[in-house]
Amino acid sequence: MSRKIALIGLGQISEAHLKGIRLLNQHYGSTKLELSAVVDPLPNRAEEWLRTNFTKAQPLPVILDDYRLLLEPSRRPDMVSILVPHHLHLEIARPFLQAGIGVQMQKPIGLAIRDGLEIIELARNHRAPLVVSEPSVLGRRNRREIDWIASGVELGRPTLLLDQAVIDLHGGYFMTPWRHLKGMAGAGWFIDHGVHRTHWMLETLGPCETVCAETRQIEGSRANDRWGRLDVDTEDLASAILRFRSGAIAQFTVMSGGRGKNHGLVQLYGTKGSWNGKFTATGRNREEDLAFANEFSDIPEDSFAHSYQELLERIERWDAPVIGSPERALEAEAVIYACLESAHTGAVVKVEDILNGVANRYEETVWNARERLIDLPLNRLT
Repeated sequence: MSRKIALIGLGQISEAHLKGIRLLNQHYGSTKLELSAVVDPLPNRAEEWLRTNFTKAQPLPVILDDYRLLLEPSRRPDMVSILVPHHLHLEIARPFLQAGIGVQMQKPIGLAIRDGLEIIELARNHRAPLVVSEPSVLGRRNRREIDWIASGVELGRPTLLLDQAVIDLHGGYFMTPWRHLKGMAGAGWFIDHGVHRTHWMLETLGPCETVCAETRQIEGSRANDRWGRLDVDTEDLASAILRFRSGAIAQFTVMSGGRGKNHGLVQLYGTKGSWNGKFTATGRNREEDLAFANEFSDIPEDSFAHSYQELLERIERWDAPVIGSPERALEAEAVIYACLESAHTGAVVKVEDILNGVANRYEETVWNARERLIDLPLNRLT
């Protein structure tokens, strides 16, 4: 049975989602998903997107400039992908969840913890299918690696994770300027990239209990030829120590204001060796390919295709167990907010205190920043 899907927002991530739809159909050898509509408020962007991604022989989806038009009976899809800035997630998801329409949310689930909880509650109250697209833990390759780490057969028990990411922006914007406004992004690249990594950490290391962190703003304004200059209020640099219930420790550093050479490192140490995509056993210097016990052949190789597969499963049963569950996605976001809270207050922070609202001083700065941006034209940018 083919299901109709609409994409809401045609920014940079939308092409990866379109590819995921096509690869899901290819995985099954039949049309599981049909792209029936695309929604974007920016003039001419949808037309250009279709010209770039479709041939003349392919059927074209309907172009709309307002997501609310999808709620009309003649246009109603079975599911939507919400691919817009973080501050719009709740606003756009609400009517679809209330109508019982399936929702795939691009991470993070919400701007902050408060609206993330509301999105989850809406899905629960209306028994609406909801998944979060998290490419760092979805897809066949990722599931095989996570399963390999969890087995402990070669690596042993994880003890230390080093996770570092630095990008060189040349003083401009990383992708789009809204990612540097706390009221639209929550916390710059630390949220945008960080929830990818913390979701992966939760999958491989288990629950994170406490966090201590430091953050810095390196540049108070940024500019490029397209968007001009904008005063920003997010953190450019964050370094944190995460302690997990399993006993593992993670050193997590993210910098979006680096200069010179881009840098990325993920190195996991265990009681029997270390892993960085390949395995090195204790006492050896030779890296070896991983010996996967499970090939996960029923899962698409592409992570976005896997996310759509999970949404189809939840359409069949609204609470079907999935990797991209909204609860786990919110937990991953809470780890990042614990880092931000710790840097803001100078104290060690429990992740559970972020989830239950006991520690929310940093989050309040996000909602205050949100109010200041209501009339900014950039506020509606997708």
